[in-house]
Amino acid sequence: MTRVIRALACLAVLASAASAAAHHSVAAYYDTNTQLTLKGTVTVIEWTNPHAFVHIDVRDDRGKVTNWAIETDSPNVLSRAGWTKTTLKLDDEITVTGYPAKKDAAAMRLVTLALADGRKLKG
Repeated sequence: MTRVIRALACLAVLASAASAAAHHSVAAYYDTNTQLTLKGTVTVIEWTNPHAFVHIDVRDDRGKVTNWAIETDSPNVLSRAGWTKTTLKLDDEITVTGYPAKKDAAAMRLVTLALADGRKLKG
């Protein structure tokens, strides 16, 4: 019986270590030494765990549109910061500031989001 309890305890420790390793730091994926500010139109809102995403269309000086994926905190953290599922709507014009992805050219980790009415949210 003692062997079974030890084996189960060992499995529990290994399982918890695997889930802790699965959550990486922001600096692993994003350049935290650089901040970008983008203005665009909301195209998709993913209110999902472990991180929510906002996708925006950003038009450059030549008129080319690029869809950016903006990673935010978890829905729980966003809720505590004042966000709701209706804070953003499709076609809203927003301005985002965040850290650009190290590998994906059209992705960033959100620092702040400004709505058209001037309200600012952290994410």
